[in-house]
Formats: sequence, structure tokens, C-alpha cells
Amino acid sequence: MKYRDLKISFEIDGASFSTISIGKDWLYGPIPRHSHSKNSYEMHYISQGQGTLIADGEKYELTPGLFYMTGPGIDHEQISNPDDPMEEYGIYLQIDVERKLPSDSPVKLFLSKPFWIGPIGEDCSRLMDTILLEIEEKPFGYEQMLPALLKQLTLLIIRKYKKKAPLKVKAVTQTISPEDLMYLTIEEAFLYNYKDISLQMLSQTINTGLRQTERILKNHYGKTFLEMKTHARMSAAGLLLLETPDSIAEISEKLGYSSSEHFTNAFKKFYGQSPREYRKNS
Repeated sequence: MKYRDLKISFEIDGASFSTISIGKDWLYGPIPRHSHSKNSYEMHYISQGQGTLIADGEKYELTPGLFYMTGPGIDHEQISNPDDPMEEYGIYLQIDVERKLPSDSPVKLFLSKPFWIGPIGEDCSRLMDTILLEIEEKPFGYEQMLPALLKQLTLLIIRKYKKKAPLKVKAVTQTISPEDLMYLTIEEAFLYNYKDISLQMLSQTINTGLRQTERILKNHYGKTFLEMKTHARMSAAGLLLLETPDSIAEISEKLGYSSSEHFTNAFKKFYGQSPREYRKNS
């Protein structure tokens, strides 16, 4: 289950933290390599199951109780253990800093670590359950409660980065900008629809023209549409080759290629070796 366009924000030292989506899902298949746009951060908490995280080329074993944060430009991918699939909480944030932060601001510490991984304890786990329950049941006063709970969760996580950081917080509720939601929509489009996505489909999804969509991708991700689609497909291909027994033909079909030959040529151009060589060498 995933909740989007929540319109929940809070402030820390004048920096606005806008919550774009919150979810809790079972991960049965691999999540291909991807990264987030400028000012975008995603909290990941593994509540059950096991798997592997690859972030900026480093491999981490994921087990219950582990938390990791991925910020702008951090390439990451997840592989869930098919015998013990992972259940993951995910919270997607956009952060806007409009003025100079105090030298002792916890926001500075948060922004200085675009990637962090470690255990965060049962207090954070309970908070995440409470946040989801508030969203699902919408009890009296939930609109005021949610910013406070998300603020508390974020600060607890920052404390894990560095204990006893001075905290100055003010909770507010404001509307999420369409631009913030647009970046999440773009990333999810490539992450989950890499097989069929086209520039026209993406443009219609985010309600922009074709040229404007290309400019957005180039300005915020440094890639063209074709480069992003190729990156998403090849990331998925690498995971499928290493983590499944699927044949080259089956993988080619899953990725949306017209033939195994077309897929093999694209793969070799991207990785410098054929799919069979990649599977064998890895």
C-alpha cells in the first residue's frame, strides 16, 4: 500500500520537509538501479525478510531492523531474497532550504549524508506503524498529528547520525507543490514501467510537452529520456541475469525488446559484454 500527495510538511530551522509519499510493501522482485532528483530523499526501513542493497557500488545485506536513507544522485538497487521476501516501509521527502542554516542545525547533518545505513531501533519502527495507522484510519485530529509524527521520526533518525544534535523544530502543514510530486512520478515511471514507457506516455503522465519533458530530465537527472530508459532496462537486466534462472529470451521479453538479438546487442553496448558472459563472469 502506498499513499501519495499527502500534503504534509514540517520545518526544521526554516528548512521545509515535504512528505510526498508513504508506503509499506512486500518486495518480491528486484528493484532496478535508480537515483533520486535534486533535494529528494527516501527513507527505507526493512521490517521483515532479507535481501541485498547495492548503493554506489557497495553491497549491503538487508535484515529486519535495518534502515537506510538514499538522497540525490545515489544509485541504488534492491534484491529481495525469494525464500524470505522483504517488507519495507518507504517515505519519500522533498527538502527546500530557502535561507542560510545555523551552524549547529541538524538539517546540515541530514543534508551532508545523502546515504546512510544502520539500525534505528524499535522507537522508529513503532512511529512508522503509528504514521500508517493515522493515514489509514484518519482519526480525529490526524491532520495535525501526522506532521508531528513525521517530524519526530526524522529527528530520531538524524540523532542516529550524530547523538545529542541540537534540535529546533516547528511543525507546519502546507500544500505539496505539483513539481515535488512530478519528480516522484518520473522516478516511479522508469522504476516500474521501463518495459513499455515512452516519452509521450511520460509527458502525458506529468502533463508536460515532449520538449519540456526532455528538458526536465536533462536538468534534474543529467540524462535524456532514451538514456534514462536504457539505464532502467539495463539495471533490471543485470538483476534478472544474476538473481533469476530466466533465459535470455525470457529476460528480453520482460524488458520489452522485440527480439533476443536486439536485447543482446543493447546489453553488450551498455555493459561491454554479452548477457551470457555477464551471467557467467558474475
